[in-house]
Amino acid sequence: MLGRRVVLPPGRRTSPFEALGTFAVVAALLYFGAGIIVPLVLATLLAFALTPLVTWLNRRLHLPDPVAVVLAVLVAILILATLAGITGLQVARLGQQMPAYQETVTTKLHGLQEQFGGGAVLERINETVTDLTEQLSASGSPEAPVEGRPVPVVVSNDSGPFSLLSSVLGSIVGPVATVAIVIVVLIFLLLGRADLLDRFIRLVGSSDYAKANIAIADASKRVGRYLLVQLAVNCTYGFLFGLGLWLIGVPSAVLWGLLIVVFRYIPFVGALIIAIVPIFLAFAVDPGWNMLILSIGLFMVLDLTTANVVEPRLYGSSTGVSPIAILLSAMFWATLWGPVGLILATPMTVCLVVIGRHLPQFRFLETLLGSEPVLTPPEQFYQRLLKGNTQSAVETMEDYVAEHGKPAFIGEVAMPALRLASAELTDRPEALEQRRQLTDSLEIVLEELDEADAPEGRLVLLVGGRSEMDEAAARLLALQLCEKGVPTKVLPPLAITPEALGRLELDGVSAVAMVFLGADFRSHARYVSRRLRASAPGLSLVVCALGEQPDGLTADKLHLDAIYRSDGEAIRELEQAWQAGTIDCPDSVRSASSRTAMADDALISAELEKIAGEFDVPVASLNLLDDERHMADADAHQLTEIIATSAEPLVVTAKSEDPRFAKNSYLQFNGIHLYAGVPLILPTGEVIGALALLDYEEHAFGPEAVTQLQHRAASLVTKFAEHARVTPQPS
Repeated sequence: MLGRRVVLPPGRRTSPFEALGTFAVVAALLYFGAGIIVPLVLATLLAFALTPLVTWLNRRLHLPDPVAVVLAVLVAILILATLAGITGLQVARLGQQMPAYQETVTTKLHGLQEQFGGGAVLERINETVTDLTEQLSASGSPEAPVEGRPVPVVVSNDSGPFSLLSSVLGSIVGPVATVAIVIVVLIFLLLGRADLLDRFIRLVGSSDYAKANIAIADASKRVGRYLLVQLAVNCTYGFLFGLGLWLIGVPSAVLWGLLIVVFRYIPFVGALIIAIVPIFLAFAVDPGWNMLILSIGLFMVLDLTTANVVEPRLYGSSTGVSPIAILLSAMFWATLWGPVGLILATPMTVCLVVIGRHLPQFRFLETLLGSEPVLTPPEQFYQRLLKGNTQSAVETMEDYVAEHGKPAFIGEVAMPALRLASAELTDRPEALEQRRQLTDSLEIVLEELDEADAPEGRLVLLVGGRSEMDEAAARLLALQLCEKGVPTKVLPPLAITPEALGRLELDGVSAVAMVFLGADFRSHARYVSRRLRASAPGLSLVVCALGEQPDGLTADKLHLDAIYRSDGEAIRELEQAWQAGTIDCPDSVRSASSRTAMADDALISAELEKIAGEFDVPVASLNLLDDERHMADADAHQLTEIIATSAEPLVVTAKSEDPRFAKNSYLQFNGIHLYAGVPLILPTGEVIGALALLDYEEHAFGPEAVTQLQHRAASLVTKFAEHARVTPQPS
């Protein structure tokens, strides 16, 4: 069965329980195999750090590879041994000096106790300092017998030099063995780095050598650069810290400088752990408070400057790991491997992120741990609007505008975010609340974005095609046109509904642009263009189709002058058309539009326009229960049915808390802020429909207005009985 491949079923995904089980097994192996894995990881990281030195010895000094490897390892061992020796001497000297500081500490603590009173805590601190001093002074020498104190007697079977040698070897054999293993593995890794590289490529990239090579090169570059840069930063930090402590007068300043170099490899808290000790010594050595204050100030200035100024500039994106990932990885590796895990946490996490970036099966590692944004700017902006996080959305807008400019934000962030919203938030009832929250948040962002005064002159009228998303897209186009000096006006979808088209103000308008984000606009755009061609034959009519578009759609088929298929094209062409005064329109389109103009009922339309004018609203609508056109819109027909069933007036505003109306898609999608309807009642008492007033702005509508609208509905039924297919009874 050699060469046979096992193909998993398509779409097979790992369940959460399988992933959790795999993680538990790996964590257990890392924990119980720490004795083997930790030296191997240490050797691997040292190999990353020493590889540039070995390469330099090979190329510049022309040394054979084995000689270069041994020389590089010896240099590293010599440096580490020197630092360890200096540290040991400093610790021994500090132990001898500690008893001399006891009197100063005791005097300070008594002074604080007298100043603040009730110093039980300070007394315990004093006792702790005394005990610590006695232990340090007694270390390395036999305890002298004290008069009146019994001498402890220890019975032991071990005696002689062999027992002493066994005890000493038992305490040092573990660390020495670990160091020896690390050195041996390091040498073999450096000597066989080319062969190991080939084997790793074969293991993880057998199907794609190019990606495997890129991943290895990226990991080597990032980890090597991180180790070298952090070593340089830590050494500079330690030198300045030690020098500052020496100038201040803190004992063993060299020791604290060396230790802080090592402990700064521990993320976030390493430097603080070491800095506490010299700060305490400054408290113990100086009878006054100057040394303590200067030591604290030195640490704060150095640490804040390094963490907030130096490291961000030097590291840049060299690690590619987010701060929260570094913190979590430090906790994870410290739990598994103790202090060594803290030091190794960041380099190992960098390797995992690089693996996830280049190997598809580990892509989740980059998503979880990487510092690169997992969402694009439009997706981030869309998510903030969707959650109603208006402040964050405004900040995103301001940052992007400050860096790239307003047109770039509109075209690269806001418009793509609206396309996402239009595609995801359909006209389903469960999505209405999200649509409303998104549009409310976007309205605030656009108010912050639109700060310039609108230019004056002939208008380009931008109308949202079918929904409030289309209206928002129209507003974005208007902002871009205003930036170019083109006067604009934006209207909601309600303005081009059949009921409102007769009241559409076209005076001073040079072009009407219907904006659609969705693909279903063919019939709606054709109907509006026919009506407008009949009422204003010389008007330029265009469609801005900013979303998915039907195949084979042309301007001629919709009786339009043009169809713009991107926001950039729409801005460019509308600006040029406004400057020229008109948009070129084929004569065949205009004549065809005039010939196919819809025939309206002039009497009813005129009466409805008169009613709308009386109540100062843009639309008055006559909705009959058995009208097929009205029944086609289920949510609008639902409002009429409610009025007909109750035979009572119904007034709904955008802020209505009634759940039946707050999620009505007819009101939401058309941007209706006021719906006021009264029943159309025949003399027989039968309700045949409703007379409704619609407004897309806030509008007060009190009891007196409701009564007046009821009178107009009664007169409308009497006056146009034949149009309502009823015969009024004689009074």
